[in-house]
Amino acid sequence: MSGLRVLGFVLAGLAFSEASAQELTPQPPKQHGGFLVPMLTLAETLDDNLFFTQFPETDFVTRVVLGVETGYRSTPFTVDLQASRAGDFFERHPEFDTTRARTVGQLTLAYLPAPPLTISVFACYLDTKTPSELNLVSGLAVGRSLATRLSATPAMEYRLGALSTLTGAFPVAHDTLDGRVADTQTGSLGFDRRVSRRDTLSLRYEHRWFHFTGGDRTERSTADVVTVSWLGEVGERTLLLLRAGPRYGKGAFTAELLGIMKRRVKWGLVSVTYSKTQATTLGKTGALDTQSLVATFALRVAKNLEIASGPGVYRNTLRGQHLMALRLNIETLWHFSPWFHLGASYSFDRQQPDFGAPGHIRRGGFQLKLLTSPRQRRPEDPTSDAPRLELD
Repeated sequence: MSGLRVLGFVLAGLAFSEASAQELTPQPPKQHGGFLVPMLTLAETLDDNLFFTQFPETDFVTRVVLGVETGYRSTPFTVDLQASRAGDFFERHPEFDTTRARTVGQLTLAYLPAPPLTISVFACYLDTKTPSELNLVSGLAVGRSLATRLSATPAMEYRLGALSTLTGAFPVAHDTLDGRVADTQTGSLGFDRRVSRRDTLSLRYEHRWFHFTGGDRTERSTADVVTVSWLGEVGERTLLLLRAGPRYGKGAFTAELLGIMKRRVKWGLVSVTYSKTQATTLGKTGALDTQSLVATFALRVAKNLEIASGPGVYRNTLRGQHLMALRLNIETLWHFSPWFHLGASYSFDRQQPDFGAPGHIRRGGFQLKLLTSPRQRRPEDPTSDAPRLELD
């Protein structure tokens, strides 16, 4: 089991849960060398609760997205840059038309300065008028408002011989919504030991800082977490991560739990994740205690047809009050030509109006989109003189 796979699961443990399936898009070439992938997307969405309130308003929303992904891949150094800007236009609420519906800038960098050492950095800026997409761990939906997130995750891995690895990461995030600010920092240090060809044991310590300002209160809190985990290959197609340990925060001990099962099936990948941890949610002051069960799958059911989904159930607790949420997303993407791709998706949210409040709010959205991206020239490995075969 490679050290890079272990490092990947370290970062997965810090930000593991995805509330919906990853948005399906054509993938850039994976060969060594440089690449440039421009994209244009036109989408039409029927939203049956535009502002996510107990008094639903329906509207048709047209979204136009301009995006680009570029970078360079080699064995010692890889850099990937992504940027996009989206505008929304409303049929029944034209006063909300905007060219700043969603702006994203993202950087991924990996560097191997010496054979035992790997350094990586992931940084992202995002502002959006649909802030629910930022509540991945809590699964909570939020009404339309401008939210921002500035985040970065520097990480390192140092291999102590063939069997042992030291890992470290320091994710930071700065979130804003409606005048409320949430700052989160996590310092993580871990030791991984491969005990067999298929099994790795790990010991990990985390210290978390939370700082909330704005609204009617300011709050600071910290938490210390020590966990032991097992990462193993169960058969040829299944990878399993089990992690557990005590967490001390807010003057009390509680359990920190994480279980991830990934299984490769005939047409794709299926995963199930259970977690009991902490999270922040946009617009609320205080660190939440969260429990979630999320299942995701991504399948290629035909040569040019992909399907992805990500149902999840979430239970969030804040100052002794609970809030339950349900999320569902299913999406398809048909690559009907080298230049054009047609997609359809349905998303559904159902949750309590607030912590401890009775009743529920629901929202459903159906979207059709047309994505265009020019056929990519697959760059060759500059260190190889042999021609590469392109598989269509």
